[in-house]
Amino acid sequence: MGSPGTIMATELPAIAILPVPFSPEQVIIALAVLIPALVIFNFLLISEEVFESIGFGFYQAVLVTAGALIGSLINIPLIPVGEAVIAVNVGGAVIPLIVTLGMVARGLPRPQALAAIVIVSIVAYVFATPVPGLGITMPFYIAPLAGATAGLLLARGCRAAPGLAYAGGTMGTLLGADILNLANPAVLTALAGGKTTVLSIGGAGIFDGIFITGVLSVLLAGFAGRRLREKAGVCPQERWE
Repeated sequence: MGSPGTIMATELPAIAILPVPFSPEQVIIALAVLIPALVIFNFLLISEEVFESIGFGFYQAVLVTAGALIGSLINIPLIPVGEAVIAVNVGGAVIPLIVTLGMVARGLPRPQALAAIVIVSIVAYVFATPVPGLGITMPFYIAPLAGATAGLLLARGCRAAPGLAYAGGTMGTLLGADILNLANPAVLTALAGGKTTVLSIGGAGIFDGIFITGVLSVLLAGFAGRRLREKAGVCPQERWE
């Protein structure tokens, strides 16, 4: 025991403060790379599940998703028109066409599928706007909403709704927004602008509008159809499936 007036010395554990291995600029760059990568990865997972929900097996769904992603960078030239070349995009046109034909072969009702395509093509043609130097633009939500609505109405809320929504959303947009506008000589000339250019049907880079339209159409139709079966009593034979 220490004598009065004696101060006891106590040793405190040393805390090592290590320097941060990354600068703020490096952290920002890393986040700028990682966040989009995570978004794309999650979107790929959702897309794979979407294609499974409309009748494709796991490996087929993965193949379709990868094909749409890689194919969005590939344009196949079709018709030269003056200084412009009309092409078809693999990911935004060929893959959706194959998917739609595959669903029809698996039993998707042909009359309803054709009706969904016609309905969405009319909507897409009305809302699509040709912009010289940019292409044909349309608010991103129009086609998915039109596809999902057409699918739900034509399937009467039953489980065929997502497949019809995909067919209408993708094929209807290709027909109404792209093909019908490119068939107009005035629009074609304005888009080309007198320059050598490629006008791609269904093409808008990675995750183009057609691909996203198909995915969102299926998600909206699937969710709304399930709610209608559970809450509104539509399609009673499928309500508890």
